[in-house]
Amino acid sequence: MKISIAEGLYLIALDDEEGRLLAAAEKTIVPGLISAAILELHLLKKVGLKDNKISSVEQSGTGNGILDGILRKLKTGLNFLDAVEDLAHHFKDIQEDLNQLLVQRGILRKEATKLMWIPLSERMDNANYSFEQDIRNSLKTIVFKSAKPTISFVILMSLIYDCQILDEVFRDKDELIDAVKVAKDMVDSPVLTPEVATALRELKKYFGN
Repeated sequence: MKISIAEGLYLIALDDEEGRLLAAAEKTIVPGLISAAILELHLLKKVGLKDNKISSVEQSGTGNGILDGILRKLKTGLNFLDAVEDLAHHFKDIQEDLNQLLVQRGILRKEATKLMWIPLSERMDNANYSFEQDIRNSLKTIVFKSAKPTISFVILMSLIYDCQILDEVFRDKDELIDAVKVAKDMVDSPVLTPEVATALRELKKYFGN
């Protein structure tokens, strides 16, 4: 992907018309984003996941402000889910951090909604939709053409399902049925390492799937 797993998850979780977080993701997005970040740090060989416990491998930065912030706060020795919950307390405003990062990169644009001249609220407009469109197209290729996914896309699709926003990508009822079948089985994908597969299985229990 051209963007991080967490950024991809967040773009899908934003309502494209309202410019706000989808209602279905309100309770799941923070742990979902943090899980995505930890797993990406693992893929980048910054974090270990031996026996489903967090270990520090490399402390040098990634160049991504969100990932680097989580890397600094991540406590070694914690179980994966305990680490997610611990970080959720430190990064309650991770959505705002992502908004700022994506605005800086020209992917989102902040707009004020107004009634006449009175500002009512702020919304996030998708200024460069190509990033999200690439993700949507790739997910549909995985589901409908049985394309072999990368490990990043396996993690992303599994988290989209766990955060209960799969229907944001697959809006047709029949397409959603097929997508759910694929998403449920993502934890058994041969592209996953045993460590990542274990973490994704734990997340399914955590999110009630």
